Amino acid sequence: QQKSVSGKVTDKSGLPLPGVTVLVKGTTNGTTTNTEGEYYIVNIPENTSLQFSFVGMKTQDVVVGQQSSVNVVMEEENFGLEEVVAIGYGTVKKKDLSGAVGIIKTEQLDQQVNNNLGSAIQGKIAGVTVESAGGAPGSGVTLQIRGAGSLNNNNPLILVDDIPTSSMNSLNPNDIESMQVLKDASAAAIYGSRAANGVILITTKTGNKGPMRIDASFDYGIQSIGKKMDVCTTDEWIKIVTEACTAGGLNVPAIALNPQEPGVGIDWQDQIYRTAPVQNYSIGASGGSENLNYNFSLGYLDQDGIVKTTDYNRVSLRFKTDFTKGRFKIGESVILSKESTNALTGLGGQGGNAVTESVMMIPAFSIYNENAVGGYGGESGSVLDVGNPVAALNLLNDKNDWYKVLLNMYSEVKLMDGLKYKLNVGVTGTEYKQNYTTQAYDVGTFYHNEYNRNFMQSGLTKYWQIENTLSYVKTINEKHSINAVIGQTSYNENYSWFSASKEGMPDGIWSMSAGTTNPASSSSSSENTMTSYLGRVIYSFDNRYIFTGTFRRDGSSRFSETNRWGNFPSLSAAWNIGNESFFEKLETPISEFKLRTSWGQLGNQEIGNYSYTASITPAISYGIGQPNTLWVGNIQTELVPEKLKWETTTTTNLGMDLGLWNGQLNYSVDLFTKATTDLLLQIPIPLSVGTSSDPYGNAGKVVNNGYEMMLNYNGHQGDFKYSVTGTFSHVKNEVKELSTGSQVLSGSGATHGGPAVTYTKQGYPIYSFFLIQTDGLFRSEAEIETHSKDGELIQPNAQVGDIRFKDANNDGQIDGSDRVYCGSPFPKYEYGFRLEGSWKFIDASLYFQGTYGNKIYNGFQTYTESAIFTCNYSTDLLNSYSFNKNSDIPRLDMQDLNGNGVSNSDRYLEDGSYCRLKSMQIGFTLPESFAKKILVSKCRFYIAGDNLITWTNYTGYNPDIGRGLGQRGIDFRQYPLNQSYHIGFQMNF
Repeated sequence: QQKSVSGKVTDKSGLPLPGVTVLVKGTTNGTTTNTEGEYYIVNIPENTSLQFSFVGMKTQDVVVGQQSSVNVVMEEENFGLEEVVAIGYGTVKKKDLSGAVGIIKTEQLDQQVNNNLGSAIQGKIAGVTVESAGGAPGSGVTLQIRGAGSLNNNNPLILVDDIPTSSMNSLNPNDIESMQVLKDASAAAIYGSRAANGVILITTKTGNKGPMRIDASFDYGIQSIGKKMDVCTTDEWIKIVTEACTAGGLNVPAIALNPQEPGVGIDWQDQIYRTAPVQNYSIGASGGSENLNYNFSLGYLDQDGIVKTTDYNRVSLRFKTDFTKGRFKIGESVILSKESTNALTGLGGQGGNAVTESVMMIPAFSIYNENAVGGYGGESGSVLDVGNPVAALNLLNDKNDWYKVLLNMYSEVKLMDGLKYKLNVGVTGTEYKQNYTTQAYDVGTFYHNEYNRNFMQSGLTKYWQIENTLSYVKTINEKHSINAVIGQTSYNENYSWFSASKEGMPDGIWSMSAGTTNPASSSSSSENTMTSYLGRVIYSFDNRYIFTGTFRRDGSSRFSETNRWGNFPSLSAAWNIGNESFFEKLETPISEFKLRTSWGQLGNQEIGNYSYTASITPAISYGIGQPNTLWVGNIQTELVPEKLKWETTTTTNLGMDLGLWNGQLNYSVDLFTKATTDLLLQIPIPLSVGTSSDPYGNAGKVVNNGYEMMLNYNGHQGDFKYSVTGTFSHVKNEVKELSTGSQVLSGSGATHGGPAVTYTKQGYPIYSFFLIQTDGLFRSEAEIETHSKDGELIQPNAQVGDIRFKDANNDGQIDGSDRVYCGSPFPKYEYGFRLEGSWKFIDASLYFQGTYGNKIYNGFQTYTESAIFTCNYSTDLLNSYSFNKNSDIPRLDMQDLNGNGVSNSDRYLEDGSYCRLKSMQIGFTLPESFAKKILVSKCRFYIAGDNLITWTNYTGYNPDIGRGLGQRGIDFRQYPLNQSYHIGFQMNF
């Protein structure tokens, strides 16, 4: 029977609430309250419920029954303040946090395509830098929290259900319940020596009491390369190389006079790139009873690379249960995964891999040669040694497999009210296998392989940990709250490795036993252990004043007995000003106002095993006596760094959390200093000491200063709900000290075997760009003559159209001593911006992410824009000074006596700033009434895109470059990121 219902909606003080949404639950039939808080709704069943919702208020369901008038008093809801946050060896309510902790919940991952957990969190937490480790399938990301503080390992400690893992690649993002990032010492000091680079706590989904629920998702996407390099056709290349050789007085290469592929020639990028599919499936079941909760899931990801023959797939199985009986509770979390990749290959030489070869390979050469061993053509004559990328992808195969198991088991017993003992036992195992096969080939005149060859290697990492903790959580007289934990932990990690190779297998048979020549093998193993003691106390008074103290003592096998133990304390405090009685009387819209401050010390021991001792080198020959006799023996060839100890990172943090309108708007800001002292680095010693190996020592200091902000606003206009979230961070890095004031650490070059372009030097950021500066082109002979010192030309070989270099040290010549600081590969600012909205059954999201102020050295251009190598060239050279006297590109000269093409000048240094439309998704959720007809509780369809648009001045493939620390910001031989479009659905049964 249908009826009409009216009523009024007010808050606790009796004031009317306009704009409250009133819906017949499970339908779109509804209305909103007017300015007086009144509503009227018609044609509703008597046995239904009305649902009242309003931003900042708790949603309420009211059964109509026989009522014709339903009045509702809505209660305020302080979003997130009662939320429980994992902080390591325990949890705490968000309102009691005094440290800097970033939080991501599963709902923040739902409205985007998540093939990799690392890229899924990019830009979502202020202060966390996430960069792609290349666009190759399965390559993952590099993570950095609040800047680089060490010259060794800067990776954060990643814990999955309390067990450390080296990578997030094997995790299925659909399995994640929440992620907490512990950024300052107050939050991370409980992990002591492993926490100097921050901590990421990942909690997988847990079952809840209730009937079984089944979740299923499917995603299918198409990937393609976002942009290609503009390189020459055969005719364009001939024009450029002829001009460059003629200007340098050199003979034009034979291939330019008689091209195998005339005219347009071969577009090598078109030959290796493709439109590639990616598909991701996930299904899970969860539920529970009075005593037992469970959660199971199975995931499968299959991704073809945008470069042919490359791919990645991952299979993951996870189950998590907990059983409670009286005061006892036991549980476990098990994650099993298998990952496989077919990696990018290359023939070596200047190109290195197929990506770089496709840019540098001359278009005049043919792809195939039926008369050559292997069937592929290649370069010949007086040209640069660049391999045929098509041959590289088909003659070489690099298959890699990872088998991983993560097991965590625990038991808890409540000893008394608030007091709990927990035993946690964790085990992980990772087996890595590589099978690298190379067919016999002759690819041009530079690349030869006489026999079929097979190289295999395997590595096994085994890890176990045992943790005993005693925790106490108690509220006394409703004003005093104590949250304390003490504990003891131990872990052991063992790594073993073996490799073997053989040649001479028959075609198509890659069994090692079928090989006939050149057998070889090698192996190694290492082990490290740690024992720790920890404690933390969080005290809160009247929800206003919070004090936290943490202490951890670690003993590591990576240091000698003299300095084996390290102590890592932290202190923090917070003041909930918004809970003060005087503040409540002000009648402001502020619902949360908290100030936080912290100080603490963390450690870093990531220098590998056995670095505190010296190795013995066997089979060293020594001549002695008259007549001279050759003795063979063993000798110590390294100095023993007996006093080696931990790096220590001291952090201070000042933060503020602000909430308005009961959590409708939230803002947080943190100012921090992160100073790392006693840097673990190799200290230079003279050869007269008797060794050429520099020993490790503690010398140096690196400081990171910065700030980070997060702003979130949740709005509501009738049926339209929206959310705006932004993050912004700034980090300034500076090396304050090294072992000697003049010590300089070389980074990496941007060419094959070329000079370094990044260096670590006192007074500058870690691995900054130090380059020779350019100062435009010489436009006349007079300008060349003017560029002199004491009557001598600074650039005596220069001609009109050549680059003018700055004589930075004023010594009258241009050389490596003229390198000056030209910028840092680390951005000054990073930001993320997310827009979400929904209207009835339609939802949409846009997510932008970017950086500002970082530099990138374009290693591709050192070849393609220099015209000093006979490889393919950028089409920009068609507008060089040789063809256009108004150009800023120097004249073409293969001889290059002036050094226009040197690979350590700022000519190839570019602005790496960018803004990217990282993801976009539009979804449609079936109405609940219709979903029930097809036996599902929820069904959502979506279309989406990833890496859709990138606004940048950088001319390379991709400005998002995350290589190793010494190679940061150097773009050479990088697999490009893909651009992708997806369709998918998510169902709950």
